[in-house]
Amino acid sequence: MPQASGHPVRRPAQRMREIRQAINLVRYRKEAPVRYVQTTGKLASSVVQAHPEPLPVGHVRLAIAYVGVCHSDLAAVAEGEGDFPRRLGHEVSGVVTESATAALPPGTRVAAYVDHGYASEIVVPAARTVVLHRDCSLLDGALAEPVACVIGGLEMLSFRECPRIVLVGTGFMGLLALRYLTAIGHRVFAIEPRASARELARHWGADIVVHPDEVDDRMRRTQPIVIEATGAAAGLTLASDLVGIDGTLGILGYHQSNDGERVVDMQGWNFRALRVVNLHNRRIDNILTWMDRAQRSAALGFVCPSRLVDVRVNLDELPDVLAGKRGHDAIKTVLCSDADREPQAYRPMESI
Repeated sequence: MPQASGHPVRRPAQRMREIRQAINLVRYRKEAPVRYVQTTGKLASSVVQAHPEPLPVGHVRLAIAYVGVCHSDLAAVAEGEGDFPRRLGHEVSGVVTESATAALPPGTRVAAYVDHGYASEIVVPAARTVVLHRDCSLLDGALAEPVACVIGGLEMLSFRECPRIVLVGTGFMGLLALRYLTAIGHRVFAIEPRASARELARHWGADIVVHPDEVDDRMRRTQPIVIEATGAAAGLTLASDLVGIDGTLGILGYHQSNDGERVVDMQGWNFRALRVVNLHNRRIDNILTWMDRAQRSAALGFVCPSRLVDVRVNLDELPDVLAGKRGHDAIKTVLCSDADREPQAYRPMESI
């Protein structure tokens, strides 16, 4: 079971493993064909073999190490969103194998902010990368993007005078938000329907953790700050019902089901003078800045999203994940490089 730690956790042996992994990735990419996952329709994806892309000036070629499987990708495939065929994958880390910029020589480990990461290699603008701290693992580097989303979202809120924060939903993003808040001393009341996720919330520092059915009616319409991190209609309704007069509802969940449409109690929101804040951001420069902070935080042992990974798959297994045939109960699934020699499928979570 993963646990929270406020101390650096990287050790020389782990650094050597990262170096060996980077070397193996570079060697493997020189020998293996380029492959990527392409979504072709609703619940339909396949692995495609292709020729290497040309390398424009200012770009780098990355051998992919890890790609986090975001629930927004799963929902997009389930709902058949977008134009097909399309490529997905935006939580990416890898090693530079070829460079058309002096700033990123071959061998550099980076996180990348792209939208086509489910692949063995990609070409990406150097400006869309973040160089990893030597003590940040490639796995934590891949998950710097979701941590960046949490950083950018939560810092839109003010907690200075709030004795307790209510968090509705402790899936992957909710747990990252929980860790961020507890790392700076906040007391967090977490609400989550799944027993496994409730247990993780306890390990990651929540003051109190309850099932939605266990929420005391006296809490309703009394809480100064409530953060919704479910992306589901029921979670949003519960979160909004808990906010008190002049309180703040922060919406961290990404709402895609039912075409993103939600029914809200607008009269109740008006009467309580709710401050409703969309905690999502889209400015690329800001996201890259927060990704850099995220990977440094992981390097120092404060917020390490890799500890939440409970399913690992390779490229050939990924289409089944996108189709909802496996890993649907996972806290976090990651795509691993074909060169990764560790067990890839359904690797249990590690404690530190």
